[in-house]
Amino acid sequence: MKKPSLTVAQIKEIDESFNLNLNISLLHIKEKHKYSYLLIVKSETTRFAKLTIYPIKKENVIKVTLTGLNQIDEYIENFSMKLHEYEIIHSSGLVLVEGKLFFECYLNLSLGDEKHKDLKTLLDKNKNKFKDIKIEEISLAKSKVN
Repeated sequence: MKKPSLTVAQIKEIDESFNLNLNISLLHIKEKHKYSYLLIVKSETTRFAKLTIYPIKKENVIKVTLTGLNQIDEYIENFSMKLHEYEIIHSSGLVLVEGKLFFECYLNLSLGDEKHKDLKTLLDKNKNKFKDIKIEEISLAKSKVN
């Protein structure tokens, strides 16, 4: 089985009109002057595509993908609470695909941040609970939602 990607994302710079070329207004966002970028997360199935748009201050964020969770128990709740320390922007929640559990989250963190080392340590300590752990940086320059 090919490892599915539950979501794809991109970061866009906010222009002065606060509009995307999807005719979606962002005028309702409070304190929009504090943000320079948008994290756009797309999830899709064969029946729909859903875009979730987050105003963010950074041009880089980290996406963490956990594949093949062995079992759901109190460990997952504790692990999830530890992930919250890294400012979860978006989470897929636990998703069952072909009998295997997957989880994705986007963190308000970049690979160059000091806290990235702490995150890497946390994931390394817990790698036996998952079949695979992937960390990737989503950045302004190379991100794209198809």
